Amino acid sequence: MRIINKTDWETEDLKKILTRALNEDDKIEGKYRYRSQLKVEIVHSKGPRRWVVEYYKKHNKKLPERNLYSGYAYYNGNLMRLRVPKKEISKVLLAKIFIHEMGHIRGFRHSGMGRWLDIETPWIEDDKYQIKKKEIREKPKEDLRLKRYEHVIKMIEQKEKILKRLRNQIKKWNTKKRYYEKVLTAAAKIKNEREGEINERA
Repeated sequence: MRIINKTDWETEDLKKILTRALNEDDKIEGKYRYRSQLKVEIVHSKGPRRWVVEYYKKHNKKLPERNLYSGYAYYNGNLMRLRVPKKEISKVLLAKIFIHEMGHIRGFRHSGMGRWLDIETPWIEDDKYQIKKKEIREKPKEDLRLKRYEHVIKMIEQKEKILKRLRNQIKKWNTKKRYYEKVLTAAAKIKNEREGEINERA
């Protein structure tokens, strides 16, 4: 079973509960053969429908927690999506809605299923099943001045390497220049620059 967790709740905590729920459901409905292909996407609930909220407000009643849980699954498929609250989460309701959606994946329709709230999950009361929030790791604040300084140092090092290569190239070309000047002056094809300077002084 693959858990695709898009919530603020710890993935391992969710997976532990859903794995146990599937194991318990297997005892009743028979072993689910495609467990390795099962994908469960968990997202934050957007809340109940507007008319539901208005109904409870009109009657001065507190909105039941169950309205923050929902899901859907493909009949005889391998994909389901569960919607859970962002602020507080009930491990009991999570297990119940998961088992309900597993019923659809096993091929059951609502007409052949009971209410999801009536699903019994006594095993979930074990304290080892807890759901924690993910740890938020804050990135250390970047020092822009230090970053720019390090960039300057890096650029200086790069330019110095370029300058060193250019000096070596100029040195080689000057060596070739002196060689050709000597050869061409001896062949009287160019004038010796030093002789020209002496003649001008004279």
